[in-house]
Amino acid sequence: MSSTSHRVAGRPVKPILTQRLIVETAFSLLSDGGAEDFSMGRLARALGVRTPALYNHVDSRQHLINLMRREMIRSIDRSLISALPWPEALYHFGQLFRDSLLRVPAAVELIVATPITEESESGLIYEELGAILRRAGVAVPRILMIMIAIESLVVGAALDIVAPGAHVTSAPDGESKVRQTRHVDVLAQGEKFAQQARSTVSEQSFDFGLRAIIAAIEREVSQRDREDV
Repeated sequence: MSSTSHRVAGRPVKPILTQRLIVETAFSLLSDGGAEDFSMGRLARALGVRTPALYNHVDSRQHLINLMRREMIRSIDRSLISALPWPEALYHFGQLFRDSLLRVPAAVELIVATPITEESESGLIYEELGAILRRAGVAVPRILMIMIAIESLVVGAALDIVAPGAHVTSAPDGESKVRQTRHVDVLAQGEKFAQQARSTVSEQSFDFGLRAIIAAIEREVSQRDREDV
């Protein structure tokens, strides 16, 4: 009597490769090794597959990074935005936007340097900012300019946090000793002030910039309202 072997049902030895698994593993690699060591080859090895297998789920390295950007954007909890007065909503959303970029700090430089494509869902950021600014009464022709200013502040703040000390530079050779002394004093006093406030220079700089933009919007809208009366 011949015997027939049957495949035993159960989970596969290796996890099934999916786009989501690829993205999550990419984040893990960046957390462990940093952007300088990140490559599609290393990602494939971490997943236990050959590199070509990745391209059944992602089109390219750029496509992958934009999928990572999408995950960051989707992590933003926007549930309270519509319930807050617009200045608080804009401040809160700015913080959430920056924190989403810093979900995996090592990924920030890669994401910022990669051209945005449709699958990144970055349009959600502009939709939310646009809704807040329209609620504030900003003239429609001015909305795009303000959105770009906010985005520039958020991205710059995230980069400043992942590259600490980037703003600390030495005076070039030939500069006067007095100028160098003043520069060092500014840095030292700034760090001391931040420590006393239980914060960081990067945190305080971002807070100042975001509040300055909100104050400028308030002045602009108020002035336009007066002119319309």
